[in-house]
Amino acid sequence: MELKHAKKTIQLHEKRERLRGMREIASREMFDVIIIGAGFAGLIAARELEMLGRRVLIIEARDRLGGRTWVDRRLGCDVELGGTYVHWYQPHVWNELSRYHLTVDEAPPAKKVFWITDGKLKSDTIEGFSAILQDSYEQIIKEAVSNVPNPFDVLRSEAVKKMDHLSITDFLLKFPLTQEQLDLISCSISIDFNGPLEKGAATQMFRWWAFSQGVRSAFIDTVGRYKIKQGTKALVNAIAEDVKAEIIFSSIVSLVKKENTHIVVQSEDGSKYDGKSVIVTVPLSTLEKIQFIPGLSENKQAFIKQKQVSEGVKVWARIKGELEPFMTYAPPGYPLQSIHFEKTVEGDTIVVGFGEDASVLSPDDRAAVEKAIQVWFPQATVMESTGHDWVHDEFSMETWPMLMPNQLTSYIEDMRLPEHGVFLAGTTYANGWAGFIDGAIESGMVTGRKVHQYLKKGTI
Repeated sequence: MELKHAKKTIQLHEKRERLRGMREIASREMFDVIIIGAGFAGLIAARELEMLGRRVLIIEARDRLGGRTWVDRRLGCDVELGGTYVHWYQPHVWNELSRYHLTVDEAPPAKKVFWITDGKLKSDTIEGFSAILQDSYEQIIKEAVSNVPNPFDVLRSEAVKKMDHLSITDFLLKFPLTQEQLDLISCSISIDFNGPLEKGAATQMFRWWAFSQGVRSAFIDTVGRYKIKQGTKALVNAIAEDVKAEIIFSSIVSLVKKENTHIVVQSEDGSKYDGKSVIVTVPLSTLEKIQFIPGLSENKQAFIKQKQVSEGVKVWARIKGELEPFMTYAPPGYPLQSIHFEKTVEGDTIVVGFGEDASVLSPDDRAAVEKAIQVWFPQATVMESTGHDWVHDEFSMETWPMLMPNQLTSYIEDMRLPEHGVFLAGTTYANGWAGFIDGAIESGMVTGRKVHQYLKKGTI
């Protein structure tokens, strides 16, 4: 009798809990789409879905918009701590700049170049430097581009599929380069990967190079010459102003759970939100922090576990005195692979630089940054240095995403496929400019449209 009574008590308790849960769900607002992340991909997806008549909620872990783009006032001027560069060859971002009447600034052309090769410091005019590098680097780019007939449809290239196992280091070995040429090209590509070359996929660079049609100068312009005059925050804010959805800031999502009729998104503080679908736009390297029930596919989980290449650092510094516009290069292994002239402020020079390993150089360590810059300018005095450590930022854990060998062909198509009403979006999964703002915008737009079609079918 006591056992039967205990079972009835448990059943009654379970029934009450179910009813309480049903009343709790009924009291919560139901959204068509819950978007996790308020960077470019999330904001663009929200704008697209609202234009199509969908009810949207955005949940953002940070206390600001923009994700891995962030403009802050430091060193006596505004500095771009994250993603920066744009170009008219990047169609999605250029469309947004046109939409919001934003313009671009051009980096001042370097008058002199300083570089390290075989452990020695050399310098020359930009023309003299280019003469050393031009033919060899352009040969490499043209060879790569011959394998990519359409950079927006790279996965249909059989040549890309056959070469996706190659690291960029493997690919460079195909060419008869002098040590100086190898040092300079390795430095340049290391900046692009913001991480170790031996880990980077050759096909990742094929995709970027293809947009330049094999012309080195065009490639340099597309990836590092132009930035938004009003700052990336101007574009972020302009897009956000067109989004009517509520944005919940400082809310860290820990759980995305499929229920019978909807999806529950839960934050670390216990808050719950209900949606018919979910778009997750957080960086690849942070996806493992979110529990998905049911779990994501084994293939997706394998990619999330592997992560990606970028583990580097972006540094800003204020150097005492006014210097002429310049560029610098150092091969992998140095704390910084490059710095270049940005502007002058009150008689001092502002520079920005990139290193492949965030663990060896903190952007806030003035003395260490000064030592790294003195590789090229032994007499340089760094007044102040700054930056943001994106690699150890819990909400990014990477800079711009760059793929390893075999990841493009093994995972990217699967990452674009929804599961149980859950969609992934972000620059990592872009068809075209993966790793750039343009890629984030493309992915947000495309995913927004996919979610709209999913909801039209009424699939829950």
